[in-house]
Amino acid sequence: MKDIKLYFLLLFFAGLFACEETETQTVYKPVPKTETGAKLVNGTDLFAHISSDTSYTVTSGVQATEIKYLSMKGVAMKIFIFEVDLTDPSVSIEASSPNNQTVFAMQPMTVQATFVDQPGHKVYGGTNADFFNTSTGQPRSIFYKNGVAIKTAFQDANRTFFAITKDKKAIVGDQTTYPVVKDNIKEAVGGLYWLVSDSALVKQTDTTIEPRTCIGVSSDSTKVYMLAVDGRNFWHSNGMSFEELGKCMMALGAYNSVNLDGGGSTTFFIRNTPEFTDGRFEVRNWPSDNGGKERAVANGLLIISNN
Repeated sequence: MKDIKLYFLLLFFAGLFACEETETQTVYKPVPKTETGAKLVNGTDLFAHISSDTSYTVTSGVQATEIKYLSMKGVAMKIFIFEVDLTDPSVSIEASSPNNQTVFAMQPMTVQATFVDQPGHKVYGGTNADFFNTSTGQPRSIFYKNGVAIKTAFQDANRTFFAITKDKKAIVGDQTTYPVVKDNIKEAVGGLYWLVSDSALVKQTDTTIEPRTCIGVSSDSTKVYMLAVDGRNFWHSNGMSFEELGKCMMALGAYNSVNLDGGGSTTFFIRNTPEFTDGRFEVRNWPSDNGGKERAVANGLLIISNN
């Protein structure tokens, strides 16, 4: 009987000590591989773990970065960034339209790019731009191409814009800015909410998570940051809020930044060959419409090189 009691007593203590063993857990840290990745990790509180972080030169004066990561919310994310240096004499940014026309319509960005792509004026990348009427293709805000004002009205008080001036400066503004700069605008597309204003994060009331496209400019108006984030795909990327976008743009170096059209319109593409062959434009992100199919949009922004 004593042996039986001793046996059960030993079992009890063995179980007790087993329960008290310290569990080991894997601690993940975001380890960026690129300069852009380091800016985002150090400048925001959004990154829990980075699985890939790659930068590459698109053309002279243009750097692209793609980062796949686990967010602090515990969800998969993928973002795409262009950094354009307008001090490079070979690089410019232009507004695009379907068939390179001034008639309102809709067309995928990689198709819009083909209508202006030519020797000495090559398209090397781009994103979608303004929100638009999905029946007519009319943009919601102002629209300028090569100094020509195609649309000069804003749909409502929240609308903003991104523009390239005739002296090759990048600006972000709203409807109070527009009358001051309108005569000096060469290229312009509309946006919606401010994300960053005078280097300060703008408070947001809309907390929805969606695929997004946004744009920002440096304090000296010579650098442009274009960011696209995929969403609506749990295993690939879940999307961002406006506040999260703003945090990213501030970390990248944007002094001012606004949101562009997102959702299924979000498009980030690059040129994959110097030749003028079919398929030379490659969509790098995953548009959320129809399982990754590129959406037809009203206008966009093209990165041009004259090399």
